Amino acid sequence: MKFIEEELKKNSQVSNATLFEGAKLIDKAIGKLNPRQFHAKYPLQIKRRLAGAGTKRTVRAPAKAKAARPPRAPKRDGEAAVLAYVARVLKRNPDVKNAELFKGACEIDASVAKLSARQFHAKYPLQVKRRLAAAAPAPKPAPKPRKPAARPRKPAAPAVAEPAPPPAVAEAPSMGGGNAAAIRGLLLSLARELANAGTQAETIEVMARLDGYVDDIMQAARN
Repeated sequence: MKFIEEELKKNSQVSNATLFEGAKLIDKAIGKLNPRQFHAKYPLQIKRRLAGAGTKRTVRAPAKAKAARPPRAPKRDGEAAVLAYVARVLKRNPDVKNAELFKGACEIDASVAKLSARQFHAKYPLQVKRRLAAAAPAPKPAPKPRKPAARPRKPAAPAVAEPAPPPAVAEAPSMGGGNAAAIRGLLLSLARELANAGTQAETIEVMARLDGYVDDIMQAARN
């Protein structure tokens, strides 16, 4: 105890290890203690005794209060601010480059700089684009083209019984007196139906009525 007291009076900042080693040289039994036990049993007791011996303690001036640092935004608030920034820029310019967004986001939240460009894109721009796409109204389907109304079938002209062939001595009747305008109109009507047929099925349907046209033309030729 005397050795430690003298050492502390010489140098109040002497280390516990130095005192421990010196004390073990004086009393080998101290080596059974660990440094913490030694400090509690010897140096701590002597320091308390010296402090209470009537020595005047110097009153320390109160430490100047450090300027309070502005509280850092929580991590979640930083992410929300970056997401809001990315959403604003993408609304103004959907084709903005990822590098430009990355640079602006780093100014808002310094922790973004720890991300790679790919990680930043997956965490912020990609999420915002998906959210904007989900919020956008679905495009109206284009109206289906209407099918042209089916032309009414022209009823086939009733079959006209051919007159009995004239006697062999008689001449065949001349076609020169037929109704040319009627025949021309029938042929134009047939051509018009074929031109309007949009599908193979409609073309076949027109050709199925060909016999009616033939009958009408024959009748007009006779007239």
